[in-house]
Amino acid sequence: MNISKREISIFIEIVFSILFTIFFLPYFYDNRFEIYDFDTSIIKLVEIIVFSIIYFSLAYTLLEIFIRKKIINDERDTLIDLKSYKMGYLLYEISLFSFIGIIISSQMYQNNGGLVFLIMLWLVLVSFIKSVYQLYLYRTS
Repeated sequence: MNISKREISIFIEIVFSILFTIFFLPYFYDNRFEIYDFDTSIIKLVEIIVFSIIYFSLAYTLLEIFIRKKIINDERDTLIDLKSYKMGYLLYEISLFSFIGIIISSQMYQNNGGLVFLIMLWLVLVSFIKSVYQLYLYRTS
């Protein structure tokens, strides 16, 4: 099976979404019923940023070392990117209305970290779906 450099970079994004879910989402899940304090979450935010920088730097450096050919964008690439970002945008719009409804209807999510957990879960889910859809479009087009 011949996988292009662009497909590998999309796969890197998918793996990041999975790793983020495994390593960082449990923290937000465990704290969803507590009063959310942003001062105590600064350490976790720094860990997420450092993990992201190290992961993407290492992954894309290895990708460039092992696959030397350049990525050339053509109309097909632009169309696939536009389709996947359109799907991601639609999912974000749907989630916006969902979160507004959750905030208005549920007293439980107004004062604690439950809403933060839902937002983090939804962001990871949308990113994962967008990347998988983009990979699907590359493999089938």
